[in-house]
Amino acid sequence: MRDAKTIEQTVANALANDKVELVDLVIQNQGKKKLLQFFVDKVGGVTLDDCGALTDKIDAILEMENLVEGAYILEVSSPGVNRVLKKPAHFKQFISQRVKIVLKVPLEGRGFFTGVIASADDHEFVLDDGTNQYHFAYDNIKKANLDPVLEF
Repeated sequence: MRDAKTIEQTVANALANDKVELVDLVIQNQGKKKLLQFFVDKVGGVTLDDCGALTDKIDAILEMENLVEGAYILEVSSPGVNRVLKKPAHFKQFISQRVKIVLKVPLEGRGFFTGVIASADDHEFVLDDGTNQYHFAYDNIKKANLDPVLEF
């Protein structure tokens, strides 16, 4: 199997032609097979029909480019309400939204923060936790997800 970055880049480039963003790729072992989970999004969101069509397209890309050796399980879905934020563009897109982040290197003894994205540029974003504002460089983010307050 090619490395995850190569798979992610190849598929992301192909999907961009259809104005679909590859938000995240998760690869796990599932017995003797690899499980490849592609999380995709587009303006207006993705439907179940979109996921079906994109599954066929991604499967064809994986086969044509010979990106995965042997048997694999392919899943394509929307990123969901707790979508991952990986790129500066994601943080910019979700300014004023609540997020949960885990840091690579703790800040003030804390490795975990929750708050609202106050601002974002190409190098860092500002998180407002209601009391303080913290500046985080993207290269210190281990994991970031939207953390919406859901009301029922």
